[in-house]
Amino acid sequence: MKQLNKYIVLGILFTLFCTPLYAQKLSLGYLYPAGGQVGTTVEIEAGGLNINKAVKVLFNNPGIKGEVEPIKESASAKRKRKRLTDQSSPQIADRVKIRITIDANVPCGLYDLRLQGASGVSNMLPFEVASYPNLLEGGKSNAKQPNIVNSLPAVLCGFVTPGGVDYFRFSGLKDQTIVATVKARQLVPYIADAVPGWFQPVLKIIDSQGNEVAYSDDYYHNVDPVIITTLPKDDKYTIIIHDAIYRGREDFNYRIHLGTIPFVTGRYPAYGVVGKKITQQLEGVNLGDAQISQKIKVTKEGYNHLTYTNSIGTSNAVSFYALPKGVRVIHNPKEGARLTTTTAIADSLTADSKVKHYILSAEKGKNIIVELIGRRNESRIDAKMRLITQYGKVVATVDDTEDPLQGLMTFHADPVLKYKSKRDEELILEVEDLHRGYGKDYHYLLRLHNQMPSFNAFVAPANITVPAAGTSSFRVDITGKVKRPAHLILSGLPKGFTTSSLDIRNARRWNVSITAPKDAEIRRFPIEVKIDYQSAEGRAQAKVVPVDNMMQAFYYTHHIQAAELSVDVSKPSPYRLSLDLDIEEDVTFKMTDDVIPIRVLLDRDSGFNEPVELVLGIKHRLFTLEPISLLPGEKEKTIYLKINNTLLEKYKGKKNLPFWQMNIIFTVKGEITKQGKRTFQNAKYREMTPYFIIKLTR
Repeated sequence: MKQLNKYIVLGILFTLFCTPLYAQKLSLGYLYPAGGQVGTTVEIEAGGLNINKAVKVLFNNPGIKGEVEPIKESASAKRKRKRLTDQSSPQIADRVKIRITIDANVPCGLYDLRLQGASGVSNMLPFEVASYPNLLEGGKSNAKQPNIVNSLPAVLCGFVTPGGVDYFRFSGLKDQTIVATVKARQLVPYIADAVPGWFQPVLKIIDSQGNEVAYSDDYYHNVDPVIITTLPKDDKYTIIIHDAIYRGREDFNYRIHLGTIPFVTGRYPAYGVVGKKITQQLEGVNLGDAQISQKIKVTKEGYNHLTYTNSIGTSNAVSFYALPKGVRVIHNPKEGARLTTTTAIADSLTADSKVKHYILSAEKGKNIIVELIGRRNESRIDAKMRLITQYGKVVATVDDTEDPLQGLMTFHADPVLKYKSKRDEELILEVEDLHRGYGKDYHYLLRLHNQMPSFNAFVAPANITVPAAGTSSFRVDITGKVKRPAHLILSGLPKGFTTSSLDIRNARRWNVSITAPKDAEIRRFPIEVKIDYQSAEGRAQAKVVPVDNMMQAFYYTHHIQAAELSVDVSKPSPYRLSLDLDIEEDVTFKMTDDVIPIRVLLDRDSGFNEPVELVLGIKHRLFTLEPISLLPGEKEKTIYLKINNTLLEKYKGKKNLPFWQMNIIFTVKGEITKQGKRTFQNAKYREMTPYFIIKLTR
């Protein structure tokens, strides 16, 4: 346990100190309860870091509104929460109450909740709007003294503690089909200091004699379990939930939808075209009719999440993939159907044909790219594809291909096959499940492409806070290869805003700064970022996807897509800083130089005379900056970046000399807080310069 605690602490500190200094803002760790019934008002508690400074609640649906209220804790209670010697974490040490009102016309589902404070906007966490009322656990429970559920359906809300097990007792009738569906990992997708990186719930139902009626620890490939069971008799039943390895903390929280509620187990077809009506057959329990069908028409290309509603309530959401207009979809074709760039195939593996075959044409020297969408659309298939000539020779085989756009996935089971033919020929494409599974749930969509994007680009954070007259930044992460020259295009910035470092020189990660004018309006507005790059067909543009980055299990970082990218203009700091150089021009130095002089300028408001500390915004082994401050009364100073000449030796004789992105952080120290045995110095104000380039020259 001591060894485990050591790694927990390391993970906590890594999360704290690897956050860029300029991004000191609110961080949400959990919501409890993480949802409420449609048409009602619910009070919830949020845990996080710096969230006691929140003043506003933001949702991506105007029908949901919230008011924030700090929680007053005793000093002893706060110290207990901030101990670093057990499974607690300073990342969830702060608490606020939120009163949320949900309009009656808000569709059931998950919505993004963020908190806003003077220093910025938090990351997002899901808040669920549900058909059924919340029932909160009443503290510790056990088999003899469970939480009592007086009426169903209900949403059972709680969180597990270290080593803890939660119990809820309800009355059931013989032959009732009871559904218990858990949302746990869906509420907090990744936990930085937990292994495997999320709450892994185990769910069980027992009767009054202690006999197990049903058990689940996942639902197919989903971590969150689902129980669907027909009760054997009239009885008092107990539903039990705990973590698979008995971890626990407030962010190990859950919502269990319990009752004779509608649950969709399958929908066919699961693929269609944007704007085109399609009749979908539904399978499941408690749907109301022996055979359920609904007509749907979606307006969003890609992955949609659809529900079914009857007199009891709204079902679970199931995925539906929509192709762009102009693409034809053939559903369940005969063996040997032809796949083309304008005709996609939606099919499934069957008992009599566990391997499906399709025909496609190849041209000499041209790329063939076949994409299979299955697991990403909630199929059970773990697909494998083979490309075979008419003479039986296998020329390409592929199993799993990672899709960086699927930030919530940790097992990428959908393959993308790539092949360049040496001649004009007819080829056979084989599709099978890696484990030889079959059935309607083993469905998939095949698309043939001549070319697919060679990269994906993400912008984080999805909410960028810029103080009036100040500078902030975002980071663009690129997976894959983008051919340069590449340039970022920002649209939506109001007049007077400026940017720097829009020309991408680094293939994987690039920082961009935004500077607001002094008279900028204190408000929130959406922006869009695109990347202009050189494609095989010429210049092209691609959207940069807004995301919030979440860490899993001390190490892995995932891009979680956000509803929009926005800039929040906050109140100005009592000082503004700048560099006495042209941001668009490179700062150059030579191998023989020991230091790089940079002149910094500080514009102080009247009455502001505190010392301002300077540090490098991006740490490099090559450059160091000794601790330095602009003392009271000082408005300018020349700083000297010290160069590690030993590390420069490897660049001697190289044709292409390196460059580095850099910026300077200006900090005014604030309050000191103690967490366990450690002391943290918070910032009263923090500002940054725009990014600039330092380049080695001959």
